[in-house]
Amino acid sequence: MGYAQLVIGPAGSGKSTYCSSLYQHCETVGRTIHMVNLDPAAEHFSYPVSTDIRELISLDDVMEELGMGPNGGLIYCMEHLEDNLDDWLDEQLEGYLDDDYLVFDCPGNFLYSCLCVLNVVVGYVELDYYSYHTWP
Repeated sequence: MGYAQLVIGPAGSGKSTYCSSLYQHCETVGRTIHMVNLDPAAEHFSYPVSTDIRELISLDDVMEELGMGPNGGLIYCMEHLEDNLDDWLDEQLEGYLDDDYLVFDCPGNFLYSCLCVLNVVVGYVELDYYSYHTWP
């Protein structure tokens, strides 16, 4: 059974820094780790991203094409992720081994917290026989 971790928290709280440190640690100890970016507004990373929501939808594209602001655009992106999760994430995670470690780096904006998308992601990950853990 593999393990998955959703890294959530407010903007600027150190989520991406934590993900970078976790990636470096796993590389050091020889653990296979896949970083999954779920932030459609992310611009750069200090670790390699295996799966990126921006390949499905990006905040910049939504704002430009639909004329939305950043808050409405983020909600639109997260709803789009929820609507396409099964097909898109299934394709992205195909081929990962049962003992691989998945880390989902989530957006820091809490506007999407009223949406069900994170519950859907957790449910999807559980169905794929990954164990996930929360940090208080």
